[in-house]
Amino acid sequence: MRTRIVSSWNHTRAAAGVTLLIVLSCGLCGLVAYQWYRDADLRMQIADRNRQLQQLNEQKHEVETTGKRVEEELKRVEQLKERLTEQDKTNKVELSRAKRDLSEMTVKWERATKQGDAYKAAYDKMSTNVLVQNESMRKLNEAYLNAVNVNKDTVEKYKKLAGDCEELNQRYNKLFDQAEKLQQALNAQSADKGDKK
Repeated sequence: MRTRIVSSWNHTRAAAGVTLLIVLSCGLCGLVAYQWYRDADLRMQIADRNRQLQQLNEQKHEVETTGKRVEEELKRVEQLKERLTEQDKTNKVELSRAKRDLSEMTVKWERATKQGDAYKAAYDKMSTNVLVQNESMRKLNEAYLNAVNVNKDTVEKYKKLAGDCEELNQRYNKLFDQAEKLQQALNAQSADKGDKK
């Protein structure tokens, strides 16, 4: 009778051991499956983050390229503005000279009218000269007005270009901030992985 108790007891212990081994095996299988699922998900997240980072780098490169083009355009517009300013000064000098010439011609014309018929031939000649000078002055006035209008248009374009440049700088700063946040998130995630290992 005693042998049966011992053998029954051993049998129960053996069955409990087998059950425990089966439970542990199932638990390990579940743990391995969970670990595999988590690793696959993390790999997908890393690949997604890498794609996002690459896109942000491409956008940053595009913004930098656009910024360089805008800077070059601003330099060109500044040079054009300086050239137009110099041309405007030259036009003003020419206009002043033409007015002075016109004033002198008017004085001469008045003297010639006082001399009467004896100087009629000289008067006719001078009258023709005055008409030529008036035409020249009219052309200079038109050229001056055209230069002023061109200068106004250039200033407006410069203002618009400056606004566009400011907008591009703001977009670049936003993209850069997003890239830094993404990098910080990746670093934090990498640190979390290191801690979990």
